[in-house]
Amino acid sequence: MRPVKGLVMALVMGVGLLSQSAFAKPLDYQVQPGSSLSFVGTQQGEQFTGVFKSFAAKVRMDREQPNQSLLDVSIELKSADSKNAERDAALATASWFDVAHYPTAHFKSVGFRQTAQGSVADAVLTIRDKTQRVVFPFVFKPTATGATLDAKVTLNRLDYGLGAGEWADESMVGHNVSVLVHLNLSAVPATTQVYH
Repeated sequence: MRPVKGLVMALVMGVGLLSQSAFAKPLDYQVQPGSSLSFVGTQQGEQFTGVFKSFAAKVRMDREQPNQSLLDVSIELKSADSKNAERDAALATASWFDVAHYPTAHFKSVGFRQTAQGSVADAVLTIRDKTQRVVFPFVFKPTATGATLDAKVTLNRLDYGLGAGEWADESMVGHNVSVLVHLNLSAVPATTQVYH
């Protein structure tokens, strides 16, 4: 039994080393079903949650050279769904996303670093005609077939010109909006553009 047990252990260790080697290489990932891009805000003191139903993402992770990694996300703003038709219609207007002139928002990493709390991407986010730097802490977990990526970041809507006029009053709509990201990812060839 011992030789058999030894062989099994050797095989397990070999597979583990191969897996670690594979994840150490730069990999591109495709967004899979079950992924979500959601937001949480407040209106007249009451919290509401919404989702963007349509977005495209390109994800590359390079553990040996982190700054060769990439998070690049385009969000179709008219796909915002806050479970309230009147609010969703307002979000599309010139006072908010102004989807007629700015149909998409764009998030793109410009660098990666490790902190005591974990992985962080330094990025830029463009909504309407406003571009701001964003610190984007995230958790990236390789799996047998790909990976998951989870993140939460809080934005000030006024930094992006969202909510003009009477909407600028925080008693009407809170200034801070939390954005939550959950991506189910599978590995894809390096040249593949990823859509969800």
